[in-house]
Amino acid sequence: MHALITTDGSEVSIEAAQKAVRLLNPTKITLLTVADTSVANDSGAGGFEGNLLSPTESLTARNAILDEGRDELAGTVASLGVEPSIVEHKVVEGSAGIMICLVAKQTNPDVVVVGSHGRGWFKRVVIGSVSEYVSRHCVAPVLVIRHADAADAAEAAEDVPEGKTPDSSAT
Repeated sequence: MHALITTDGSEVSIEAAQKAVRLLNPTKITLLTVADTSVANDSGAGGFEGNLLSPTESLTARNAILDEGRDELAGTVASLGVEPSIVEHKVVEGSAGIMICLVAKQTNPDVVVVGSHGRGWFKRVVIGSVSEYVSRHCVAPVLVIRHADAADAAEAAEDVPEGKTPDSSAT
C-alpha cells in the first residue's frame, strides 16, 4: 500500500503520521510538506504598498522556509519507525490543500493522510480547513486523523445529540 502522508512538522501532524503508519502498515510512503512561501514575497502585504523585501532577501527567506520544510520531514521520518528506504520525501510550495491534491494526482497513492487540528466551528467556517479541502477535491481516498485535546473533545461531544441511540431496526 502506498500512503501519501502530509506533515507540517507540528506535533499534530507527526502524531497523525505515526497513527497512519500503525493503521495502514504501508509498503511505500510519500511524505509531503507544503511550504507556505507567501511570506517571502517581495510585494506589499498587510495593506502596505511597495516592496517589503529586496529580491535577495525574498529569495533568502524562501530558501529558509523550504529548508525548514526539509528539516521537518527528516524529523518526521525518524519518528515513524519505518525503514527509510520506503519513504520518499517531497517539499513543495504553495497552498496546502491544492498542492496536496496535485501531488496525489502525480503520485497516485492508495490513500492520502492528513491531520486535523480540531479547530472550532468558527475557524473552520471563516478560514476553512486543509483536511476538508483535500477530502472534497483529492483523487485518492483521504484518511483524516483528528487530533483533539480535552477542550476540542468536549466541544465535539456537545454536537452529538443526547438521549438518542442508533435504531438497528431502521432500514
